[in-house]
Amino acid sequence: GLAAAFLLAAAPGVRAQLDNAPMPVPLPIPIAAASTAMPVQDLDALRAVHAREINDLSTFKTAGLQREAIDSYLDSGPGQQFLRELRAADPAAPAETIYARAVEQLASGSTLPDLQPMSAALVKIVPHGQNVSPYSPYFTTSAQLQLASSQCASLADCFGLPLKSEAPLYDVYQIMPKSTVNVFVSQVAPTQELGGLVRRRGGAQQYLLPNRNLWSAPVLIGTIRN
Repeated sequence: GLAAAFLLAAAPGVRAQLDNAPMPVPLPIPIAAASTAMPVQDLDALRAVHAREINDLSTFKTAGLQREAIDSYLDSGPGQQFLRELRAADPAAPAETIYARAVEQLASGSTLPDLQPMSAALVKIVPHGQNVSPYSPYFTTSAQLQLASSQCASLADCFGLPLKSEAPLYDVYQIMPKSTVNVFVSQVAPTQELGGLVRRRGGAQQYLLPNRNLWSAPVLIGTIRN
């Protein structure tokens, strides 16, 4: 999952862009009251007992698209475009690596992606004080982030975030396309962790960016509560 959520999917070998940072677009997101689907004290207890599993994401599972649906999508026109952009992002990667990345990214959603042209800013949340990975393909719009902030039990719940990526306060980063580019829009799939002790319902809209080289470097534009 932003995945997820759409956070923390780092594909080794993909080149980070070295362009100048863009001018940030104002983000009209109110600071929401912090809330979680599970009481904070319960989450803290889980973090203390299961620190290793949480850190290495070994129990994090996404109930997203199945392999048959993914393979069928990759045979379609939009799916072929998705693969071309993954290859362009890392030309030296072998075909099996490109395929594995495609499966991982597409499986973070519960719906087949809708291919759309994009010329506007996208945003991403990371725990306060952390940076955005130069490889992560999981982003969303400021409107979707605002909607999740007002309607979800927590941002972590709507964006299907693992415990490792959940925080009381997030930094909001913005990126801009260098020109009109393709984005692949799907719905974040439900997730679970620690054998089902932690479940996220997903449901937010995520924008998959298989080639981050087509986008500017992330710029910090604000913060938002979980």
